[in-house]
Amino acid sequence: MDRVHQEFTAALRKVPAIVVGILKEGEAEVVALGTVAEEPRPSSLGWEIGSISKDFTGLLLADMSIRGEVKLDDPIGIHLPNQVAGRLPDPSLQPTLTDLATHTAGFPRLPMSIYRIAKRSDDPYSQLTEVDVYAYLGPKTKRPRRRQPRYSNYGMGLLGHVLAGAAEKPYAALIEERILGPLGMTATRIGGCGEGTAPVQGFRKGKPTPPWTFGALEAAGGLRSTITDLVTFAGACIDPPAGALGDALRMTRGPFHRSRLPSGSMALGWMLRSHPKRTGSATWHNGGTHGASSFLAIDPGLSQAVVACGNVGPGLHAPLDRPAWAVFDSLS
Repeated sequence: MDRVHQEFTAALRKVPAIVVGILKEGEAEVVALGTVAEEPRPSSLGWEIGSISKDFTGLLLADMSIRGEVKLDDPIGIHLPNQVAGRLPDPSLQPTLTDLATHTAGFPRLPMSIYRIAKRSDDPYSQLTEVDVYAYLGPKTKRPRRRQPRYSNYGMGLLGHVLAGAAEKPYAALIEERILGPLGMTATRIGGCGEGTAPVQGFRKGKPTPPWTFGALEAAGGLRSTITDLVTFAGACIDPPAGALGDALRMTRGPFHRSRLPSGSMALGWMLRSHPKRTGSATWHNGGTHGASSFLAIDPGLSQAVVACGNVGPGLHAPLDRPAWAVFDSLS
C-alpha cells in the first residue's frame, strides 16, 4: 500500500523493522517494511506489544462484570487479600476497579519503591513480585476528589491482581481462557508467542536488547502478539461476537471518563480520540518496551483499524504513532 510506505519512511530511519496491518470493512492487508520487507510470513512475526496489553485487561474487567464476578464500582479492597485490604481506608474512600482501568485512581506511573527495583535490570519489571505490588497500598490509598487521568502502569498491573483474586485464577490463565482462546488468538501469550511464531529482535540505541517479561505487572504490558492476532482482535472489537464476550467488547469502548480534550477521554483500558472526520471517537492505545513499539486504533463506526509494530522502543516520542494515525485518518 503506497500510503503506508509514504507515511512510515521517516519512522524507518529509527526503527529497522515495521509491520503494519490495515482492516477496512472486513478486508485485511499487511505491509512489511525495512529489514522484514522480504519476510515470507510477516504477519506471523512475534512482537512485544507493551501497553496494548492494557486493552485486554480492561476487556477482562468488562467480561467479569457481565458475568457478575465483580462490579465496576467495587472498591479495590473487596478483592484483595485480607492482610492487604486491612491496611486500606474505608471502602467508600478507596479507588474502584473502573478507576484503575481508566487511570483515574490517582496512582503514579510507577511508585518510587517499584521504580527502585525496576531500574536495576535491562528487563526492569522481571524482579517484581506480588508482595512488591501490594506493599505500596496502605491508609493513604484513597480515590482522588477530582478524577483526572494520570497514566499508571502500576494501577493497571494492580487491576490484574484484583481480577485474578476475584476469579481465584492466575491473570495469564484468565486472559487465555476468557479472551485469547475464544477469539482464536493462538499466537498471543503473556511472556511469549504461540508455536510457529518467530520473535523479532528488539533494539535500543542500535544495540540488541533482551525482551521484557513484566513480572508482577504483566497486566500492564506483558502480552506478545502478531499482526495477524491483533487484526483479529481489532475485527472482534468492530464486529463483536455473540454472547458475554461480545457484550464485554462493546462495554470496553466507554467512555467511562469524559474530557473536553480530543484525546483525554478514557474507556476500560483504552484511550479515546475524537476527530473532525468522525462522528464518534476512535478507540486506541500504543505500547512500548526497550526493544519494541506498537500501535492499535479502531473506529467501529467506520469498520476500520490500523495496527503497527516495530522493533525499537519509544524515546521521547512513540515512533509509530504519527505515521499510523496518518494512515488511519486517510482510510476515512
